[in-house]
Amino acid sequence: MSKFIGRLTEIGIAKESTRGTFGGSITYWLPKTSFTFDNKANIVKSAESVGNIAAVTTGFITEQWAEGEIEAEVRDKSFGLILLAALGSESSSSYNGAYKHTYTLQNDNVHPSLSIAYKDPDDSLLFKRAMLNSLTINVRLDEIVSFVANFMAHASEDHTTWSPSYIAENKFIAKHLVFKVANSTAGLGAASETRLKELTLTIEKSLVRDNVLGSLEPKDILNTSFSITGTIVLNLEDKNFRDYALNGNVKAVRIELVNTDRTIGTTNPAFRIDLPKVIFEEWEADRSLDDIVSQTLNFTAYYDITNSRIWSDCYLVNEVSGSY
Repeated sequence: MSKFIGRLTEIGIAKESTRGTFGGSITYWLPKTSFTFDNKANIVKSAESVGNIAAVTTGFITEQWAEGEIEAEVRDKSFGLILLAALGSESSSSYNGAYKHTYTLQNDNVHPSLSIAYKDPDDSLLFKRAMLNSLTINVRLDEIVSFVANFMAHASEDHTTWSPSYIAENKFIAKHLVFKVANSTAGLGAASETRLKELTLTIEKSLVRDNVLGSLEPKDILNTSFSITGTIVLNLEDKNFRDYALNGNVKAVRIELVNTDRTIGTTNPAFRIDLPKVIFEEWEADRSLDDIVSQTLNFTAYYDITNSRIWSDCYLVNEVSGSY
């Protein structure tokens, strides 16, 4: 085998129309900052006694699967497929000379699966039935907006040598973030922007591997409960957010990324999610002696029973025609 650095590894993703079946071509090859996705196995050890003080006598592999993380910068086209794996359902429409991809929560336990391709100087592998377990979006000062996607899939298969090809995409940085808080979604448009120091948004889907007798690999990989949480950091300039957290106030929140430096059609690459029922919690002030005093809060998006939704609007604007 060759010796090589991680930069020589390549990752691709494609939607599976039939779960567990590769469609034949990779939709996006993803530039990445880190990749820890690989094969896993469980082993059962026999603890039988054979007249010796040895604790175990043999072991057997009982399960094989793949699991790990892809870390990358948020890119306006390929990120749409990651969002589909996270949220479940998407529709596309023309929008100011570009396209708007609107996401809705697929209210079942069989969200879309992906195929993940892997290539390095020695191996070309394919992981099928890849389900997204969690997605975290990070917006930080002096960094490109990034994400961490945790996947589970079937164990890898050897594949004919891949021929990766990358496309130009638009990215986002800290100045492109818009964060708003209002009493209701109707007030988000007119609400003033809250200037943050840092934002983390996390989607959790709590995957389970549906293991069965007679097979080492799971019959299926299923999403279970769905949640959206986040963390914000901002200067402590007033008591508003402290009071939100200590009083349990229900607020509407808009998180939006708009790359105003790039024009597509007559609009800009953008991502938005409006959360109609958010409660802030775990408020904490940082009063380090030589730093500007800041505050950190966590938040949870709750299900809006009245309107049967966890978000009121979620979309991605790019130049991808048609649905993912």
